[in-house]
Amino acid sequence: MNLDFRSAEEDAAVDGNRGRIALDMGRRLVSPTQVHGLRVVGASEYAAGPEGAACDGLTLNPNIDGELAAVLLFADCVPLILCGEVDMAVAHGGWRGILGGIVQQAGSAMTGPPGAAVIGPSIGPCCFTVGQEVADTFVERFGPEVVLAPVEPGGSPRVDLWESAARALMEVGVPRSGVLNPRLCTVCNNDLFYSYRLEGPVTGRHGCVAWAGAE
Repeated sequence: MNLDFRSAEEDAAVDGNRGRIALDMGRRLVSPTQVHGLRVVGASEYAAGPEGAACDGLTLNPNIDGELAAVLLFADCVPLILCGEVDMAVAHGGWRGILGGIVQQAGSAMTGPPGAAVIGPSIGPCCFTVGQEVADTFVERFGPEVVLAPVEPGGSPRVDLWESAARALMEVGVPRSGVLNPRLCTVCNNDLFYSYRLEGPVTGRHGCVAWAGAE
């Protein structure tokens, strides 16, 4: 179920996979151009805007976007779904985005405050090694607990994006008890998920699909 036209797979196969999802959902797919940025807009607003506009998060309100399904693509970055009583948001959380405030942007773009969230399959603290400068930035932003020691002496430090995202979610009002995380690492579970870090940039992308219905 590769959903990325930029991969080595034929466009017809990717288009067919997207068509299957749209048919199963019974909704029109909105799949934005992602650039590891912080822009979060309404699904209907994005669908009505210029083709190819960049966006890394979409909100979904059942009264406005009920016929749409948001599809964001991932291959190690963190899928983030924020849910409230009024609407929801789905966002693409790369390490730059989590540091830069994609969670805060998603929360503020919602009509009502989020009360629960899902952290989807993504690269785990077991595998996300970074340079010392990036590690220091995460410590400064989220605290020393989000950086783990190298697996081997002399190796690179590891960053826990899941814990970083959970702490960012708490900042927008989602309690830790309201965060669901299956803790599935895309590198360790490469038989189930695509991994940019393990397979390189031409790998496919799996999707996070979200929709809100009045029913």
